[in-house]
Amino acid sequence: MKKLLSLALVVITLVSLSMGGLASEPEFTQEQLDALNAALIDDNSELTIGEEFRVQVSPDDLSVTSGLDPAWFNVLLLGTDTGGKVLNYGRTDTMMVLSINKTTGEMRLSSLVRDMYVNLPHLKIPNRINTANAFGGPLYAIKVVNETLGLNIKDYFSVNFQGFKSIIDYLGGVTMSLSLAEARIAGAALTTEPQLLNGEQALAYVRIRELDNNFGRNTRQRKLLDAMLKQLLSSSDLNQIMTALTESLKYLSTNMTISELLQLVPPVLRNKIEMEMVGFPITGDWHNEMIGGVMSVVIFDQEKTKEKLHHFIYEGIMP
Repeated sequence: MKKLLSLALVVITLVSLSMGGLASEPEFTQEQLDALNAALIDDNSELTIGEEFRVQVSPDDLSVTSGLDPAWFNVLLLGTDTGGKVLNYGRTDTMMVLSINKTTGEMRLSSLVRDMYVNLPHLKIPNRINTANAFGGPLYAIKVVNETLGLNIKDYFSVNFQGFKSIIDYLGGVTMSLSLAEARIAGAALTTEPQLLNGEQALAYVRIRELDNNFGRNTRQRKLLDAMLKQLLSSSDLNQIMTALTESLKYLSTNMTISELLQLVPPVLRNKIEMEMVGFPITGDWHNEMIGGVMSVVIFDQEKTKEKLHHFIYEGIMP
């Protein structure tokens, strides 16, 4: 869920400008830019930003891997399972790495299953990767992902359940085709035909796990994200896109600035290739295991997963 929201926000900023029928690079008015910046630093927002964590991480201590292709920019997308109005706290219901080529504008999305059993820096025992945000917030989550998968992430976007529902509703819902079982669980119409989901139904859909597992949940999240983006990008009205983005930013937390985001717009505008999406770890590289007889985790081949993830991001090789 979170991943969808966060990604929607980033891609709303970057991609939506390229696929909505805009023939040339958009020109932003000062008023639009001021509104975006205000949304990022709105101290009066209903959502508050958490700052105190069990593990403290400095922005200069993110375990960034050196030597990776500088043409690719990686950002961590987080969605927390806090039902209230506090950002940056709680376990992450989804973690995704959005990779953007700053030269070609190509985009690749890698989703990480929440139960991956990993080493957590500064803590004595391993745990699920989705607990990193709860222990130390977004910067600690970045550090854990970088150490686990050999990446160079420095930036993040984070959203919680409250924000996810609000953004979907603000955008007027999202049209999708669901299976009858999915529709029943999501509280939607019992049909396999395309239907409009509101924020509550969309959240229920992307959180479905009883039909399969967390890998199935990640697949549903990617499908919703794809539908959400296509729907938004069908508009050629730049003002509408900017308004939607400004509203969305009020429900999100990020350490990026608007100027940093907008630097990515020109290459994305030139990109005509659809975003590729893959879930990790790949089938055959993991198995379930019970820890202490109470905690179900995903034990995975870290080296194989790292290698396949890098091949996907940097070479476009689908695993």
